Amino acid sequence: MHAGLDRKIKAMLWNIPESKRSALAEKILTDPVHMFQMDEELLIKALNSLNWYELTKLVGKQYLVRLLTDSTIQKIYPPQRRTYYINARRLLSKYSLSSSGQGT
Repeated sequence: MHAGLDRKIKAMLWNIPESKRSALAEKILTDPVHMFQMDEELLIKALNSLNWYELTKLVGKQYLVRLLTDSTIQKIYPPQRRTYYINARRLLSKYSLSSSGQGT
């Protein structure tokens, strides 16, 4: 999965000069939560480029719900995708983030 995810991340960074693309992809793979918190544009690209399983494997469900803010979701295109992530955030926060650990 790592090789496939690396390839998808590099494809998502198509508009970055090739000389910087590999280094940025490696930073995303190494510390995705930090990279997505620091650069919302990268997060939006990931939300539009990666599938659900790749995203949850990359950042984890707990962090994904934190990254899916109203502001970020409103920048996703097309509108149907926004609805998808609104529902995903709602479900994640309801079912998988119990502070006692009993909700999972």
